[in-house]
Amino acid sequence: MVGYLVVAAMLPYLLLKAAWITGSTIGFATESSVDPRVLLGGNIATAGMELVAIVVVLAFTHDWGMRLPAWSVLLPAWVGTGLLAPFVVAGPLVVVSVATEASPVGDGSFEPWVGPVVYSSFGAQAVGIIVTFALYAWARWPRVLRSRGRGRSAGPRPVLAPAAWVAAVLLGVVAAVRLLWGVDPAAAASFGLTDARGATERAVDVGAAAFALMAAAGLLMLVRRGRARTPLWVPLTLAWVGSGATWAGGWWPVLLWIGEVAGAGTSSPGGGLVAGVHLGQVIAGLLVATVGALVLAGQDAETRLPAGQ
Repeated sequence: MVGYLVVAAMLPYLLLKAAWITGSTIGFATESSVDPRVLLGGNIATAGMELVAIVVVLAFTHDWGMRLPAWSVLLPAWVGTGLLAPFVVAGPLVVVSVATEASPVGDGSFEPWVGPVVYSSFGAQAVGIIVTFALYAWARWPRVLRSRGRGRSAGPRPVLAPAAWVAAVLLGVVAAVRLLWGVDPAAAASFGLTDARGATERAVDVGAAAFALMAAAGLLMLVRRGRARTPLWVPLTLAWVGSGATWAGGWWPVLLWIGEVAGAGTSSPGGGLVAGVHLGQVIAGLLVATVGALVLAGQDAETRLPAGQ
C-alpha cells in the first residue's frame, strides 16, 4: 500500500511531463525562453527518470525486489534520493513564494500553479522513496546496518583514506561557496549569477552547503579506524543522502554548460566559475559514493564470515 501511495504522488508530475512531450502547452503562460529541442529532451529524460523511480519504489515494497542484485537497487535509489532530497527543503518555499507572488518559478513562463504542483510532488516523492528504501534496506541488510567497528575500514585502505580526504576537502570548498551564494547576493553576482535571485534560490544554496557538509561528515566517519560507537547506518545515511544531493545539484548545470560550450543551444547559470563549483559537486559526490560502496561491500563480506575468521 505504501508503495502505491508514493506512486500516486508521482503521477501529477509524470502526467504534466507527458502532456508537454506530446505538444500540449498546459501550464505555460507564455512561450518558454528555453530552446524547444532542449526543452523536449529535458522533458523526455525527466519523464524516463520518473518511470524508473516508479519501478524502484515497487521493488522496495514487493517481495520480488529482495531478489534483485544489490547494485540494481542501490544505484537508482542513490540517484533518486539525491535528486529529490533538496525538494524537501525547496518545495515548501516554492509554494509560499508563489502563493505570496514573491518570485516566479523557472524562467517565468509557467502558470502560477505549476511550481506548487511540481515541487509538492517532488517533496512527497522524496519522503516516500527515503522511507520505503530505509525499510527495504533494513529488511535486506539488517546485520550490516547494525554492525560496528573494523568492518568500516574494510577494503583497499591505501586507496580509501586518500580518496576520502580529497572528497572531504572538495566538499568543504563546495559548502563554503554555496553558503556564500546563499547569504551574500553580491558575492553570488560576482560569480556571474543574477543578483535578482529570490529566497528559494538562496535557500537551495544554503541547503547544498548543508548536504555537502553532511556527506563529508558521514564519509570521514565511515573510513575511520578502530571500533566505532555508532552503528554503520548512521554515517552511511549521512554519506548517502549528502553525496547524492551534492552530486544531483551539480550534474544538470554541468550538462547545460557543456551543451553551451558545444553550441547545442543550452544556457547554463553563471559562467565558468559556477560550472567549476558544480563540477566539483559532481566529482565529490561520486567519490563519496565510490568509497562508501567499497566500505559497505567490505562490511557485508565480513558479516558473512563465520565467527572468529
